[in-house]
Amino acid sequence: MATDAATTLKKLAREAELEVIEKADGHFIIVGGLVIVHWWPHSRRMTAYVEGAPQGRSYVTAKQVVNIATKGQP
Repeated sequence: MATDAATTLKKLAREAELEVIEKADGHFIIVGGLVIVHWWPHSRRMTAYVEGAPQGRSYVTAKQVVNIATKGQP
């Protein structure tokens, strides 16, 4: 499932003209939108965190991550 989430993220990000940086620990950084989003699809709660935000969001899907990056909000 997590691999599917990563594949979906890469596809959606490419369509939205965003860049996805994959880190060795299973963490993705989405850049090129209004905000920079960090996402851990392999974590138990699939947490997404916007740089500069006071806290992250739990149970975030790949589609929501792309929406957050492009619109600055979920």
